[in-house]
Formats: sequence, structure tokens, C-alpha cells
Amino acid sequence: MKTWVIEHRGVLLGGVGKQQLLALPLAAFFASRQCPGSAIRASLDWALTQAKNKKPVIGSFHSSLEQSVLKLLLEGGGPAIVVLARPIKNAALPKEWLAAIAKGTLAVISQTTAASRLTSAISMERNNLVATLAEEIVVGYASAGGQLMGALNSWRSLNKRLTILVEDQ
Repeated sequence: MKTWVIEHRGVLLGGVGKQQLLALPLAAFFASRQCPGSAIRASLDWALTQAKNKKPVIGSFHSSLEQSVLKLLLEGGGPAIVVLARPIKNAALPKEWLAAIAKGTLAVISQTTAASRLTSAISMERNNLVATLAEEIVVGYASAGGQLMGALNSWRSLNKRLTILVEDQ
């Protein structure tokens, strides 16, 4: 598979798939690892709407809910960008991703300086990149006191539209 390298918004990115997706107004999607049923329903409804309207979504798609959102986007033909924490070169991609790449609805990217081992700090760096590349940030659910909630507080300074689908009670 042919990889590419570009500078986008001051960041050197490597990727595969449709790099033109980066030029579109992107919605970043995030969700905590554990979410209540109401957040799952709200997030999946949101993903179906994005796929139906062909609105591009960017994310790490690491948590279970994020993976479910990506699956709906890909099945619905919605454009998406997956941001890996590890280098794209030699990454083994799932067959569903390869099919979406072939259809032109998916790009898989990483910073060219990405580490080969995923740590909590590298995960946060990747999530910060996702938030920076997006026009808006959508959070399915962020548990109180969790890493995502802490990140949300710092992302507020980015002056981007922020939507939290289900607030922590």
C-alpha cells in the first residue's frame, strides 16, 4: 500500500488512503473507556447521522465506543480519518479499513515521529493531535476525573466548538 507524507497545520504526517480528507472540516470524536448506555445510544445515533450526511470524522478510535462509532461510519460510507499513535509504516491494518481506503472514504495517519510503543503520554499526545486537526470536538462521554475529562479542560483553550453528548452525572 502506498504511503504519503505531508505537512499539515505545522505537523508532519504520514498516512495511507485519501489524504484530501484532511482538507475537509473534521469533527473529532472521543469517548471514555467506560460509558453508560445513554452515551452509547447517543454516540451511535450521532455516528449514523455523520455517515448519512457524509460528514468526516477524525479520531483515534481506541476505546470500545470509539471503535463502534468507526464501524458505523465505515459501514455507512462516511468519510473518516484514523490517527494512530504508532508509525503508519508497516502497520497492519484491519481488512475493513483496507476496504474503506480502497473506496476512498478512509485515511489512516500518524505523526512521522510516532513512537512504536503506546504509553499513556503518547496516547494523550495522539488525542491532542486529533483535537488540533479538527474543527469541532464531540465527546460521547467523559467520566469525571478521567484522562479525557482532563484533556477536555485543556482543549477548551483551542476555541473550537465542543459538544458533549452525555454529561457525567
